Amino acid sequence: MLLVYAPAARAEAVRAAALAVAGGATVAAAEPVVARNWPETWKEGLAPIVISSRLVVRPPFAAHALANGQREVVIEPRQAFGTGAHGSTALALALLDAHLATARAARVLDVGSGSGVLAIAALQLGAARATACDLDPIAARETRENAARNGVAARLAVFAGSLDALGPHAGRFEVVVANVITSELWPMLGELVQRVAPNGVAVFSGLLGAEREAVGAALARHALRVVDERRERDARGDEWLALIATR
Repeated sequence: MLLVYAPAARAEAVRAAALAVAGGATVAAAEPVVARNWPETWKEGLAPIVISSRLVVRPPFAAHALANGQREVVIEPRQAFGTGAHGSTALALALLDAHLATARAARVLDVGSGSGVLAIAALQLGAARATACDLDPIAARETRENAARNGVAARLAVFAGSLDALGPHAGRFEVVVANVITSELWPMLGELVQRVAPNGVAVFSGLLGAEREAVGAALARHALRVVDERRERDARGDEWLALIATR
């Protein structure tokens, strides 16, 4: 099906032109578009996302009454990926929340950070400091803005660039998070593993359920053992997978 939008005064002329080239296809009668407040319409459906009794992610225009002890991450939906609504992000947040409920993390590394939601959530859940990196300069900019919005800018280092840019001085991290698809994960998996501190953990999301065996085998080759996993099926029927593994 093809939808064509045209000024009301030209609607019939456009329909006639479509009929002339339709080759026998049906061309429906013109219908008026109901006037809407388009600058506000895009916000529809962007509601607070409750990850657990400890964490909620929301846009700044959607209020949420926090439960006792619950922390929030406020993310402005813009160009960078990660508002908490996508299955891969929600699964990574759930694994981070479960891990940080029982373990203290001095340092967190968020690779492919997008909006910075995972790094910011880790800080809100008790991590002392975090580093976020993304190849996209827009993502780095939005991560900084979201960190300031959530009051954690002083504890979050952000840069645009690859994992290589960290350099040896950055050391290792108690938690390493990578919410990336497998085609992006494979080239950097070895270096990611090297960034995990002894007894630390790595969270991998952005994976498809069908990739579980291949990813598990790759992690095992790098001496990582999967200790928990989460799955979620989206409206399109795709099954997303997130894993947390320890050295």
